[in-house]
Amino acid sequence: MSIFDSLKAVAAQAVEMIEKNPQIIEGIQKIVADNGGVSGLVQKFKDKGFSDVASSWIGKGENASIGADDLIQVLGKDSISELAEKVGMDPKTTAGVMSGLLPVVIDQLSPDGNEPKSDVTSQLTSLASMFLK
Repeated sequence: MSIFDSLKAVAAQAVEMIEKNPQIIEGIQKIVADNGGVSGLVQKFKDKGFSDVASSWIGKGENASIGADDLIQVLGKDSISELAEKVGMDPKTTAGVMSGLLPVVIDQLSPDGNEPKSDVTSQLTSLASMFLK
């Protein structure tokens, strides 16, 4: 399986998860808000040793991936467990799907490498509509 096929599979899983659990958007909003917005969240990744990964999400190039275990390390078990409970999945599966979703979300919320100036909640809702069509 090529990297492109792997990315397509992650995207399909993410779309399915959002369709079945639209509250995932609320969970992402909470993660972003709890970590000080997009810039605070990116800084958290940098502080935990994922500077190149987080910078790629903000930059104009390709988004670097992050593993589920690494995402748990950065966001914390409690944060992932809380989201998992909300969407009705186990924490490891939730972290796996989030590791595919979060780079796309941060990338879309930070056009041209800038933190969003408007309401992140409405931007996330708009972003969710792309998945739910």
